[in-house]
Amino acid sequence: MKINYLILLPLIPLAVMVSRADEKDLYQDSIHATKESIARETLDSFYRDALDYYHDQRYDDALQLLDKIYSIDPHYENVAALRAAIRKNQSAKQSEQSIETARDWMRKGDKAQSAGQNVLAISYWKQALAISPDYAPAQKKILAVNQALAKKEFEAGYIHYHHGEMEDALESWSNAVALDPTYKQRGLLLLMSKIELQVNKDQVQRLASQGFDQYQQGHLPDALQSYEDLLKIEPRHEEARRMSAKIKIQLGQVAFNSARSSLASKDYQGAIQQADQAIQYGYEISRAKKIQQDAKTAMDIASRPKPPKEHKKPVVVASTTVATTPVAATPPPPTEPANPEEAMVHYRQGMGAIRKKDFHLALDELEIAYKLDPSNERIYMARERARQEWTASNSGRTTP
Repeated sequence: MKINYLILLPLIPLAVMVSRADEKDLYQDSIHATKESIARETLDSFYRDALDYYHDQRYDDALQLLDKIYSIDPHYENVAALRAAIRKNQSAKQSEQSIETARDWMRKGDKAQSAGQNVLAISYWKQALAISPDYAPAQKKILAVNQALAKKEFEAGYIHYHHGEMEDALESWSNAVALDPTYKQRGLLLLMSKIELQVNKDQVQRLASQGFDQYQQGHLPDALQSYEDLLKIEPRHEEARRMSAKIKIQLGQVAFNSARSSLASKDYQGAIQQADQAIQYGYEISRAKKIQQDAKTAMDIASRPKPPKEHKKPVVVASTTVATTPVAATPPPPTEPANPEEAMVHYRQGMGAIRKKDFHLALDELEIAYKLDPSNERIYMARERARQEWTASNSGRTTP
């Protein structure tokens, strides 16, 4: 039988092509398998290192490797569970460290309390709360001290009340409410409101009489201050409003005339200051501003360098030059250390601001006083009261 090779010839290239395609697929499969093998080896290496770090409690290093593995293959081994376990251990460790630090502050507070420094103790316990806000022992001790101080103030208020010292009674009761808000539900607020009305009435009468006497004696700035204090208590007080306006006109007129005289006599700085006072009193504002501008312009002209005058060339005479040693600048005096006396100055200013219902200023002054003398109970109670008053008057805004 004869084979017709001419018929088979066209089939040979097709077979060769099929063979070459198979080889290409095998080559690509081999490359893919190699890549997978390398990736697997890399992940295995990362995972073994991560386990070693985990057992050595090097949690940050372990997490770094586990995060790499997770980004490549989230289902690799138990990488997700191991990451979760490490993070849980980290959280527990941090919590344990925080609790230990809080306990250190608690021990300092307990020591201060044993020495009779209750307010200083509270400041230490609050440091513990700053580290661990839900730390119950600190909350309990702060509450107990505040309640004890509040009770003392509550009782002191009644003593003042029975002696007719109404303003002192109100101050003590306000401290009690600030430290222990439960006194609000004991009928104390109603009594305080009644007394406050009477105190305000007495203050209005006293300030009105004081302002009139000061005006009659010619003490116009003091009289104006008395009437303005009165208007803070009773803004619609007709006599105080009329007298305030009258005194401002008189003081403004004096300041304005002084400003004009100072400008004429080339006392430019004095002219500026007096004109500013006239503006503050609302007297001849536009003309006072003109005086200020003229004074400033004159000061600028006077400060300009003058052109040098021509002089004959002086004859140089030989003389002995004595070298002088430059005098070093005198250093500023050292800052005085913080002291309780200075703290009481700020305390009194803060209390005055509370009475005028300027709670922002009160807080500023009482914070300074507290930093200067953190063991003073009066300062602590006043600061807590100012905080609550500020929050109440500003509809719950954050305390400054």
